[in-house]
Amino acid sequence: MAFEAILAEQRSKPQGWKRAMLITSVAVHAVALAAGFVHSVWQVEEMPMPSLEVTLAAEAPPPPPPPPPPAAKKASDSKPKTRPVEPKPNEIVVPKDSKDEQKPVAEEASSAGEDNGQPGGVEGGVVGGVQGGVIGGVVGSPTPPPPPPPKPTGPKQISAKLGRGQLLIDPNDERYRVKLPPPLARSGETYVAMLKVCVSAQGSVTSVQLMKSATPAIDGQFPGVIGRWRYRPLIADGAATPFCYPLRYEVSGR
Repeated sequence: MAFEAILAEQRSKPQGWKRAMLITSVAVHAVALAAGFVHSVWQVEEMPMPSLEVTLAAEAPPPPPPPPPPAAKKASDSKPKTRPVEPKPNEIVVPKDSKDEQKPVAEEASSAGEDNGQPGGVEGGVVGGVQGGVIGGVVGSPTPPPPPPPKPTGPKQISAKLGRGQLLIDPNDERYRVKLPPPLARSGETYVAMLKVCVSAQGSVTSVQLMKSATPAIDGQFPGVIGRWRYRPLIADGAATPFCYPLRYEVSGR
């Protein structure tokens, strides 16, 4: 029992020492925190307040009005004052020539005529004349008729119906018909080509232009076959005239 009491006494001593160290550390930390707080407050109070400068800007005053213009001088003041010259008793006055007096009148009349002239007139023309008139012409004569329009050059363009009506041959004849190759003839299909046929004044074909292809297998036959066609002459304005017309050509297989 005595030995256990000694051990218990030795174990109790360290507990008191730890409690003292804990209290001391807490106190030291509290003092440090208080000192830091006081120091921060002290530093904030010592900081100088920023200085502010306020500048008010005002608009510049308007410029003064310009001075008034100087008053115009009267015409009477600018003219020199002359005294009438009295003729001497023994002085002879020479009369002025009448021709000199008539010159200003003639000049005024000519200037008046120029001012009253008609715009676009000819210098030295007759008063009351018509602009663009001919010397010696008759007043009120009718204007000549305009020249006739020029006749169009080249063949006359006519309709397809009128062009087919001028034919002198049968287009279904074997000599004047485009033929399909045997493979295309057995297919039973219809091939359509658009042509432009031009005919001379005598009725012979001058050109055949392919506007739309039917098939490359028969396109080359159109100039030779259509070129053998014959037409009656087209009479226009009492004379035979060359013409062109569109032709729709169909070839069907059987």
